[in-house]
Amino acid sequence: MDPEQAARARTLAAAPIKAGAADIPRLKALLADAFRDDPCLQWTFRSGAGFLPALGKYFDFALASQCLQHDAMFMSADGNAAAVWLPPAGLKALSLPPTQMLRMLPRLISMTGLARMTRAIATGDAMEKHHPPQPPHWYLFFIGVPSHARGLGLGSSMLEATLKHVDAEAMPAYLDNSNPKNTRLYERHGFRVVSEYRARKDAPPFWGMWRDAVKN
Repeated sequence: MDPEQAARARTLAAAPIKAGAADIPRLKALLADAFRDDPCLQWTFRSGAGFLPALGKYFDFALASQCLQHDAMFMSADGNAAAVWLPPAGLKALSLPPTQMLRMLPRLISMTGLARMTRAIATGDAMEKHHPPQPPHWYLFFIGVPSHARGLGLGSSMLEATLKHVDAEAMPAYLDNSNPKNTRLYERHGFRVVSEYRARKDAPPFWGMWRDAVKN
């Protein structure tokens, strides 16, 4: 992007719009591109040429089945930034009961292959185990910008804009940081590392990050 395009993209990221069901294909593609070099997702899903299609399937499931009903998916009008949140009442969507996991096995295997299926299950179990149960809080599920728009401040603009919804309710927030390159971004917006964990000994680390409620 040239400087004028980058400035416009930041302006749009600072004023995100709600994304709905019709936006999921666009949002899925944006997030798959944004997370293509994520260490934890690279460890979990298929490798090589199957990785990006697997990411697309994962985001399609997460957005449509876990996030859509909670009406907290945001994206910039130009599609260059997105943030997907779960409100306190929606956190139960992160926990998949055994019956649902059983029904999901064919889809899960299509994302991971048989060899990596246990990695995905271990990742989900570790994230659930380390997620703070209390106090009630908002959860930043995903935030990302496509690869061509990195380093322009769009993620920071999107995060600042969507945190306003959290702060309007005087609520804390939590996220699982799976890429150390993003730690400083989150810290600039008030998050701090409260845990470090791995799905397995051979897995890359996650950092649980908490942001205290901002009193109005």
